[in-house]
Amino acid sequence: MRNTKRTALGAAALVLAVSLALTVLFGKPVRAEDFETKLEAAQLMQTWMDRVKAYKAEAGLAPVPEDLHGTGMIGEPYTGITTTNGALEAKRTTANPDMAALVVQLLEEAGIGPGDRVGAGFSGSFPAMDLAVLAACQAMDVEVVYIASVGASTYGANQPEVTLPDMLDRLTREGLLDHGPAAVSLGGQRDCGLDMDPDLREEIAARLTGLGYMLIREEDYGVNLARREELYGAEGPISCFIGVGGNMTTSGIGENELSQRWGVIPPDRVKSVDENSGLLQRFNAKGLPVIHLLNIKKLVADYGLPYDPERLMPPGESAVYYMVRYPWPIAAAGVGLAMAALIWGRWKVKKEGSHEE
Repeated sequence: MRNTKRTALGAAALVLAVSLALTVLFGKPVRAEDFETKLEAAQLMQTWMDRVKAYKAEAGLAPVPEDLHGTGMIGEPYTGITTTNGALEAKRTTANPDMAALVVQLLEEAGIGPGDRVGAGFSGSFPAMDLAVLAACQAMDVEVVYIASVGASTYGANQPEVTLPDMLDRLTREGLLDHGPAAVSLGGQRDCGLDMDPDLREEIAARLTGLGYMLIREEDYGVNLARREELYGAEGPISCFIGVGGNMTTSGIGENELSQRWGVIPPDRVKSVDENSGLLQRFNAKGLPVIHLLNIKKLVADYGLPYDPERLMPPGESAVYYMVRYPWPIAAAGVGLAMAALIWGRWKVKKEGSHEE
């Protein structure tokens, strides 16, 4: 009787294992339902990167050797508006049109769709990722209210002639971007560029205000945050907040519960905020999903995109555009056979028991 039970259980386990292996083996990648939207976002981002590359050429900026793929989105090792050290590999990773497709995925996971409004805080440290967010929103017909900062870490948008707000302004004036930033800031120390070259800082500030942009230049952290929140909600509430890079107003001062988290963070993961909390924490505590676009190496690993790739794949070919479709009939057949084996074993045990009596 005991041997019969073991035989039935063993047969059921073997059938389940084989059916699972066959289901995985014959799984096949198919285009995701949002393939066209992701492709459109990637193509938009590629067009914008090409234009930024042209703006830099017009300004007399030579391509930097570290920009291995010739994207135009990699800055200098150091300039007078460089604020912190940054990972070159992460900057090259984000200068990939497929990052816009990834942002489409993240927005969808956050429950955002056509007609929604989101807020975004952009640092100059990751100009390509900033463009990825804008391209994804434009392709999805999502309204985005964003504030862009000048300051950038090493290899970011740290060339004073073409800062992040300059890039966005040119793209908007050419009609490629739907609209420019709701405001700009200098970024860096106290979000006022106190760690930048003073002459460059003032020159850039004057240029941006001359272009008609509101310049947030408020050293008081609480007042700065309040002004930003007011801008994000000026035309109605936002449904999600996106933080790109490490501007202090976005990620907060010092370590916090979101510092080591990336991607989509569901609502209410932050239970309380204090005077050091940034907009990511504040909006999340108010019940909004937030998207943290930092920790690039871990972010791309989660979605099957390469980190610092040797070559850039054409848009539409990477894993983010596809889902795996499994032959569920094989799995269903395996479950059915396993159940049959267990039922047979139970029947056999009962029969053997009746014979013993």
